[in-house]
Amino acid sequence: MRSEPAQGPLQLHRLDRKTGIACSRCGTHSQTTVVGTLGADWAWLVDRGCYDAWSKQLG
Repeated sequence: MRSEPAQGPLQLHRLDRKTGIACSRCGTHSQTTVVGTLGADWAWLVDRGCYDAWSKQLG
C-alpha cells in the first residue's frame, strides 16, 4: 500500500490489490485499488469520486 499526503481530513491510499468497499459518503459498493479515508479512520472509507469531490471543496 502507498499513501498520498493528507489534504485536510482526507487521505488517498493506493492498495496492492482490489478490495471491496462501501463508500461512507454515497453508499456505493465497489471493487477498487484506490480508496480515501476520512480523518485517518479506516472505518470511514470514500471512493475516488467522492474523494475528488470533497478535495475540490476543501480547495
